[in-house]
Amino acid sequence: MQISWITPFSLIDFPGEVSCILFTLWCNLRCNFCHNSEYVLPEKIKIIRKNIIAEKAIFNFLEKRKWLLTWVSICWWEPTIHKDLVDFCKKIKEIWYLVKLDTNGQNPEMLKELIEQNLVDYVAMDIKHSIWSFSKIVWLDIDENPYLDSIKLIMSSDIDHEFRTTIIKWIHSSSDITNIAKYIKWAKKYCLQNYRAGDTLDLDFEWESFSEKELLKFKDNLISYLDNIEIRN
Repeated sequence: MQISWITPFSLIDFPGEVSCILFTLWCNLRCNFCHNSEYVLPEKIKIIRKNIIAEKAIFNFLEKRKWLLTWVSICWWEPTIHKDLVDFCKKIKEIWYLVKLDTNGQNPEMLKELIEQNLVDYVAMDIKHSIWSFSKIVWLDIDENPYLDSIKLIMSSDIDHEFRTTIIKWIHSSSDITNIAKYIKWAKKYCLQNYRAGDTLDLDFEWESFSEKELLKFKDNLISYLDNIEIRN
């Protein structure tokens, strides 16, 4: 696994639980609002790769903290593009950690293997835009059927999960979010993440965040599809 960074202590991923976060390298999308182009664009990754953390060091870290930490979160930029993710998760589970996976859902085959082998305990999947409109935001002409397969796989499993969308003013409309909700009806959790301005992959990206009032209106429009909607500002 190509792990580029470790957050050794976090209380954010699971309220009431202590976790660490492992950040992978590379991504198969090019979302124009991404704040971490150095982990996505090949020409910038060349610099980051010099600081890849050795797997031995990662497991030494986890062994020493297994009485302090309960969860290992594997996230960004897209873990499922790494072919050794399954073996990596096996090694983590062997030392009795719970595993959370963050994914964009483009690799349902690997997701299926991880779930069937009980190698993940929680899945957080991003849904970038309304179904059949992903290309508006990921800067790639992609097949969205794998995303639908991943949604079905997660929804039909017993695994704890959340779906989430980073919503951006003038890019996402209320009808876009309702379209997403129809595909994840009665999911365990849906998170509306408000866009925050910053250094983005697209240097000309200058869209805005929604107001608190606008976010609450989005939430109200979803109550006939979901009963656990979280707003993250």
